[in-house]
Amino acid sequence: MKMNMAQSSNGSFRYLPGETKVYAHRWFFTAACIYAIFIIPLTQLARYGFGPVILSVPTGHAFEMLFGFAPALIAGYLLGPMPARRLIWFLCFWLLARIAGLAVPFSWPALVFNALFVMLFARQLLPRLWAAKKWRNRSLVPLLGLICAVTVAAILAGRLDEYPLHRYLIDESVQLFALLMLFIGGRMLAPAAAGEFYRQGMELEARVQPNIEASLIITITVAYLLTPVAAPLSGMLLILCGILAGIRLFRWRLWHCLARPDLICLALGYGWLALGLILLGITKLDGGSHFSTAVHAITVGALGTLATNVIVRVTLLHVKQYPSRIPQIVIMTGCMSIAAVARMAADFSDHREMLLIMAASGWSIAFLFALHVLLTSRPVPRVKPAGSSSSDNINKTIPTEPPTDSHTP
Repeated sequence: MKMNMAQSSNGSFRYLPGETKVYAHRWFFTAACIYAIFIIPLTQLARYGFGPVILSVPTGHAFEMLFGFAPALIAGYLLGPMPARRLIWFLCFWLLARIAGLAVPFSWPALVFNALFVMLFARQLLPRLWAAKKWRNRSLVPLLGLICAVTVAAILAGRLDEYPLHRYLIDESVQLFALLMLFIGGRMLAPAAAGEFYRQGMELEARVQPNIEASLIITITVAYLLTPVAAPLSGMLLILCGILAGIRLFRWRLWHCLARPDLICLALGYGWLALGLILLGITKLDGGSHFSTAVHAITVGALGTLATNVIVRVTLLHVKQYPSRIPQIVIMTGCMSIAAVARMAADFSDHREMLLIMAASGWSIAFLFALHVLLTSRPVPRVKPAGSSSSDNINKTIPTEPPTDSHTP
């Protein structure tokens, strides 16, 4: 009798999430893709009075892109395998924060749900990242911690009607996300390019390039801190960052990897990032004119391109498929580049509305391709033991300089 009751109880709860480990990237990447597909068209509709009012305000749109969309990408890439029940809480708080932020911006529910999500995220991830030995790897901890803190501070500033502070926090946070993309993009491109060189019988000497990486971390940090007191000097440092990123990209010699469209597409996203930093620095030197143009080079050109490529790459490598054989990578990267160019051109054209629609369409189509790859790929049935998952995920996220990219053909 007791056995029957136990079997019945197990049957009743077998559909509820439990302690079985699942991969965070499949959940959060899916959520990020769906959100990205709809949020930009919703922003366009809001400008005509048919969408959430907060999206018609530049800071409202910027907040949802930087502190709504981007954290889902970060969580998907960094969290790794974790119990399904815990991951459900992460995803629910993120989703509730997005709903509250669009429906009742600056409200207590929006503040609480965003705060709960970033606190869970920081508690789960930051201690693991702090275990790294090199200071460059450990620099992710204060960077991600600051992004989490700014998320809450920006909402609180809006709630207290401190709109200049609210706008300042959102505008300057672009530098934080640029640094994060420089770090993760470099750590992904370097071993992949080295692996391709190895297969061609060559050797790539400049891989992670730790001196340049350290210079980028220090320079952007100083530029961020100097912005409120010495904006022109901050601008010069950002220009230097863009030049350093361009040198780092050049030293990977990716013209030898033209047979690897996945690497070329990642490099294009990194190139957008270098260009965006230079434009942002020029904007600061020029007193803030054309700030929107520079920001969209980073957020659409760099973030959009790197995000779609990382989603596809991580998903395919996870199921032991080869990103270089997927034609969608080139299509979605082309769509994202069209979106970036159209959005930047809209600031200077008499056909602004047409270009904004083109940019929104390119952005959504690119993420639609990424979502298609994500949903049609078959997951690996076996998950690594709990004892080794954390360190394995840290090593995957913050790799050393391996001679080959063992995940690619």
